[in-house]
Amino acid sequence: MSALRARESSPDLFALVQRRLERSPRLDFLQFLPGPLNLSGPALLAEIRRASDAISRVRLPPGARILVQISHPLALLVTLPALWNLGYVPILSEASASPSDQQSRLEQFSPHAVLQDSQEAPAGSQSIFLPPLPLLRLLPIAARSRLPLPTETVLVRTTSGSAGRPRGVALSARQMLADARNISGTLQLSTSTRSLAAIPLSHAYGFSTLLTPCLFLGIPLVLLEHPFPELLRKALGRHQALFFPGVPLLFDLLLASRVSDNLLSRLSPAVSAGAPLPCETARKFAERTGNPLRNFYGASECGAISCERSPKNGARPGGVGAPLKGVRVALEPTREMSRGAAGRSGRIVVRGSAVALGYVGAGARPRLFRGRFQTCDLGRKDSAGRIFLEGRLDRMINVGGRKVFPEEVERVLGGAPGVREVVVLSIADSLRGELVAAAVVGVHGLREATLLRYCRKHLTAYRVPRRLLLLPALPRTARGKVDTARLHSLLTGR
Repeated sequence: MSALRARESSPDLFALVQRRLERSPRLDFLQFLPGPLNLSGPALLAEIRRASDAISRVRLPPGARILVQISHPLALLVTLPALWNLGYVPILSEASASPSDQQSRLEQFSPHAVLQDSQEAPAGSQSIFLPPLPLLRLLPIAARSRLPLPTETVLVRTTSGSAGRPRGVALSARQMLADARNISGTLQLSTSTRSLAAIPLSHAYGFSTLLTPCLFLGIPLVLLEHPFPELLRKALGRHQALFFPGVPLLFDLLLASRVSDNLLSRLSPAVSAGAPLPCETARKFAERTGNPLRNFYGASECGAISCERSPKNGARPGGVGAPLKGVRVALEPTREMSRGAAGRSGRIVVRGSAVALGYVGAGARPRLFRGRFQTCDLGRKDSAGRIFLEGRLDRMINVGGRKVFPEEVERVLGGAPGVREVVVLSIADSLRGELVAAAVVGVHGLREATLLRYCRKHLTAYRVPRRLLLLPALPRTARGKVDTARLHSLLTGR
């Protein structure tokens, strides 16, 4: 593979994708189900060029920033390199965002245009019809202060920031390639193996484990339109082994489905990320398939970090394995730690070529990482160098791999008519890892159903509280602070 230049651009990245796809002649390089649709590397490249030609008919300035909100996996796989071919910078965002979330992203990232596969046609948008892809819509945005980016930026990944404010992570071509190589090298993936995509490619996890290894390294891909058991059964019936990244909830659903143990055993290697992997889920998977289910750990800002690689079922509470090849992990002490714990536990800090360029946002200078990312995770290492997660330094709630900040939900609920006080916290859930819960103090007659309807209008589904408790007053400690332990007990008991 040709080396990328020191200051690579989007067209340089597309040239890399082009070379890789041209060298992937097998007719089933990409399989899309339920299709069935089979594409060779050159055929996929032709679809990418067709999308690029269609998008180019809408006049946009050189280097335009495009907010991409596409849920259809094949459409995303085609349109991202099509945008790179035009020299544009995609801003990859969640397609299922609520209207208020979408507006927030427009304000935070000031794109030149929005590209989406929404069924509704926003006023002023232009339709892009590229069968077998869904109808796409490109909406130019009026000129405003544009998003300042580091020179090498070829993609911006959006993620929730402090108090739920959207935040952009700027990536270079070199960093995305390094992340893909770290994963494939550690898990021994190659052009002779094949990956199965049942998780969203727009999320950092699916992007790093599935999309970039396919486009940059030529690893064949089976792409599912939806993670339905019947589609998984069809894919497994065609192949003896498939690399399978999933989330705990997906593995639990598979184990509860009618997919046979013989077919499930073809998920190898199988990794789980996005939420804590229950030891019971890992045990059941290993018993039924004969293969270990490996805990996988990463972050939007630095790509994949570590993976459990023991030959047997080695799932341990909080255990996420040893750092991947090309990744260096250090544990930095926090103020609360004793001196004796230094070096063995602390805040997890990641260094390596896969660390992103930094945080970006409209109206602000980029905050550069310079090859070092300080996570909000607390962890420790054992004598073998394996990492164990021990909590977070913030209040983030992890709902099946999707991040929710309590402050964001509190802000929305606090704006509902009749609400006086609100506290949002997490409670444990066997399927999703954590759930959003809320305790509310309001005027007499305020109803839970009314508050939930209000939340559904202003929040995406996974941010809506699954437990909501109306109280006459919030419990408080002797110092006058909200007694969160008491609230947690009340919500858990409910």
